[in-house]
Parts: sequence; C-alpha cells; structure tokens
Amino acid sequence: MFNFFKEEFKPLSEYPNDSWSILQQKDSGLIIRINDGLKDAIGHPDYPVKMGVAVPVKDSPQKTFDQKDKLEKAISEALGTKGIVACIVNGMKEPQFFEFLIYTKNGLDFDLIGKSLEKQFPDLGIQMYAKLDPKWESYKAFLKR
Repeated sequence: MFNFFKEEFKPLSEYPNDSWSILQQKDSGLIIRINDGLKDAIGHPDYPVKMGVAVPVKDSPQKTFDQKDKLEKAISEALGTKGIVACIVNGMKEPQFFEFLIYTKNGLDFDLIGKSLEKQFPDLGIQMYAKLDPKWESYKAFLKR
C-alpha cells in the first residue's frame, strides 16, 4: 500500500544552495539573507536541530562584517554534509550583530564546532546555541517577513 501523505526528502546537498533572497526590515533594522533553495527541505527529518552562531559587532562594523564571509565558509566546512546555513541575519541597529541560522543532524559535537570557530576567530566573541526545531519554524518565520 502506498502512503501518499509521506513527504520524500533528498539529502540537503541536493537542494539548490545558490538561490538567496535579501529582505530588509526598516522598523527593526534587520537585513535577512535567506537560502531560498531550502524551501522544499522544510521539516527535513534528518536535520531537526536549529543551530545559531551569533557574533556581536564590537569593533568597527566594517571589520566585523568583513569576517562574516570567512566565518560562513568555516561554518560550512565544519558542518560538511551534516548541516546547512538557512539564513543570515544582520542586526543593523544597536546592538549590532549577525547570526547564522543553521539546520543540522542530531548528534553533532556542537562544543567541538564552537571551539574550532572560536580558535579560528578569537576576536569575534562567537556565541552558539542548538535546540530542536524539527518543523523548521524559525526558517519559516523568516520566509514570511
């Protein structure tokens, strides 16, 4: 018997990763870059953990934001096929920050990833968290903005 209601998901590496949108919210001062290629991956059962990597802007904003691309690459390398950046939020009003929203598999050594990033970027003051978000509610909330 076929289950017509079961959603089929591909590995995350098979979803487009070159289609991003940029939203700007003038009232909140947020600039949000969203990975549109993940829309069909929402709720992917293999990636139920939401991980955030946040960086406060302590020095000159330009110096910190110049590091953002290097940090994004380091995050992607640390995750490999076990996670993907879903969006990047830049807070342009005080306090300024940027945060990567990432979806990952269960069982990652988040402490090891955090220590690796801190070692590579000791001056950024990286903050991390991880919690379950199996329906990708955070990603969906950014899509609605």
